[in-house]
Amino acid sequence: MIVDIPKNVRLILDRLNQQDYQAYVYGACIRDLLLGKEPINWDITTDALPPDIVTLFDGEGFNSIPETHDYCSVLVVYQGQGYKVGTFQTGKDRRFTGDIKQALLHNDFTMNAVAYNDRDGVIDPYNGIEDIHKKLLRCPGNAVERIREDSTRMLRAIRFEAQLGFEMDEALLDAIAALKDTLTVDNSERVCNELTQIFLSYKPSVSIRRMLRLGLLERLIPELMPAIGFDTKSSYHDLDVFEHSLVVMDYTKPSLSLRLAALFHDIAKPNCLTIDEQGEGHCYGHAQSGAEMAKTIMARLGFDHKTIAVVTSLINEHMNNYESTSDLSIKRLARRVGVDNIDNLFELQLADIKGSDRSGKDPNRIRAVRNKCWEVMSRREPLSTHDLDINGYDLMGLGYPPGKEIGAALEYLLDLVVDNPSLNKKDTLIELLKNRK
Repeated sequence: MIVDIPKNVRLILDRLNQQDYQAYVYGACIRDLLLGKEPINWDITTDALPPDIVTLFDGEGFNSIPETHDYCSVLVVYQGQGYKVGTFQTGKDRRFTGDIKQALLHNDFTMNAVAYNDRDGVIDPYNGIEDIHKKLLRCPGNAVERIREDSTRMLRAIRFEAQLGFEMDEALLDAIAALKDTLTVDNSERVCNELTQIFLSYKPSVSIRRMLRLGLLERLIPELMPAIGFDTKSSYHDLDVFEHSLVVMDYTKPSLSLRLAALFHDIAKPNCLTIDEQGEGHCYGHAQSGAEMAKTIMARLGFDHKTIAVVTSLINEHMNNYESTSDLSIKRLARRVGVDNIDNLFELQLADIKGSDRSGKDPNRIRAVRNKCWEVMSRREPLSTHDLDINGYDLMGLGYPPGKEIGAALEYLLDLVVDNPSLNKKDTLIELLKNRK
């Protein structure tokens, strides 16, 4: 096997070799080549220590930046491109080693434990190439030890199943079953990253069911457990809350905020169910309650504030029946949900209808409202504080202190301008603020 290494990567390898260091490309780039894909990144591993890497790639067109979150790695920059160069390391304590085979042993899966350079050829001590051809997810060495080194590898295995169509071997499945209770959100960034990629996969329901069977869903999102098998006693639903949510999720496009809203849009129904005299179930207030639950869940899992705000607004509005479709009502809706988010609301509602054979709702009604919304928004009338003919710097010039008071003043003006766009003139807005009670 001969790997066509890009010129810049080869320069880095050669520079290390010239100083008598071992150096290889390894991991995902080799895997992707074997799968017939163009590698996104070319990672390099070496027995050179990080301080030596920094010194070696300082000057002559190179720049080196130690990774702040990973003391074993250095980002080498050349011709505007960054390449991760990491030192051979072993185990959970991540001690340095001079043995490439020992370093590869502590990678997550055999498919990522393959290295290459032109001098030594392929280094594949754990049969990773064979596993790639078999589409098999297997840990190098002892699976329990590999999972103990990094519990997020449990989620990564599920993510790779979804992205690559691989299957876990029995040893890996047994290791996850044995160690599922060690998965925590203490390292929220990495857990969040894995969940994000799972939720954005082609059919996220498959991975979520896999998480459920392996005991990981209860570990990360216990609030979803009451939805499993929960019957709302409604003639408008043919699936339990959990299954309906997964179906809706699959029907949405791969947008993170939309997928999260789909997963959580009915999460509060088990807490809100009431039965009327005819035996029909109702879940009044589940949208607002669900938005609060989703906010708590997403914060715990490490999602950013913007994503949380977008998702909660979608959940809050997903039961909107659009009793009024006046221009003002449409503008207020866009104001609440956000101009950049409004189309996701309609997508969620259409997926919600599609996700229940007995919903009784007319998707053409949603499409008509969406068309009306596009028409109103095409006029470019003010719908956010950025559209106002005044900004925070103007308000500071009027004596407003930096901070929340400026934000509140701009929101106050926007409320007025949404109702009456003719007010959106700087002098008029200043007068409105002066006369504000």
